[in-house]
Amino acid sequence: MFSNIFGSVPILVVVAIQLLLLHNVSSQNVTNEYLNHQCNNTQGKYTHGSTFEKNLNQVLHNISDLDLRYGYAYISNVVAYKVSKDPNIVFVLLQCRGDSFGSKCHSCLRTAVSGLRERCPGNRGATIWYDQCLLEISSVDSEGRIHYKSMFYMQNPKNVTNDPKRFEDKRRDLLHKLMLEATKDSKENAAKGLLYAVGEMRIGRNKMYAVVQCTQDLWQTGCHVCLEWITQMKYGEYFYRKPGGRVYGRSCSFRYELYPFLSR
Repeated sequence: MFSNIFGSVPILVVVAIQLLLLHNVSSQNVTNEYLNHQCNNTQGKYTHGSTFEKNLNQVLHNISDLDLRYGYAYISNVVAYKVSKDPNIVFVLLQCRGDSFGSKCHSCLRTAVSGLRERCPGNRGATIWYDQCLLEISSVDSEGRIHYKSMFYMQNPKNVTNDPKRFEDKRRDLLHKLMLEATKDSKENAAKGLLYAVGEMRIGRNKMYAVVQCTQDLWQTGCHVCLEWITQMKYGEYFYRKPGGRVYGRSCSFRYELYPFLSR
């Protein structure tokens, strides 16, 4: 149920059971479960008390001082007009889920910082995913780029037995609709920088609930490309007949379930 192209792969059955156990609490939006992490070993390590660590701590502190009303921050310690190859430059990205802005985003930030330090101690580059946010630290400026390799997926272990073809068509239609909504050129999206959409669709006696989101360093075009890639080209086949599934990436994500899992 869980595939990770950049690290160790957790046991399928364990994660499948975890999804089922989280069903009830997730529908009330009261969980912020750890999902996955990536320790980037190509950027090297920093030592305790080093300049890099001090810069990292300062950038994280600066983010914690923001109101995070739109659930996003991309901050560095480098001066905007200064071009430098200083190895102690730090870039930090925080993207919270669209229903977890403000205080919830701050809470997830604290959890993510602690989790990243525990799982990737001393890494100059690392990413961690929770239900309500994504946090990335890096020594490389990657703002505005689509990160095709930093992705993983989760799926419900069960199969839809009643008219699976119709279910698949409805799932594809709902995700496509939300992709267009998240990337449309509207005044609200322009003002808030949101690349996020949530919706639902009736399928027989059931309802399907879904969400799509991109990190706010992407433009609408980049977000559309990223979402289309994960919903159709890259991961679409993994969710055939599956009543629930998710893809999480550094640049974009989606999730669908047969139960409500977001605050509206």
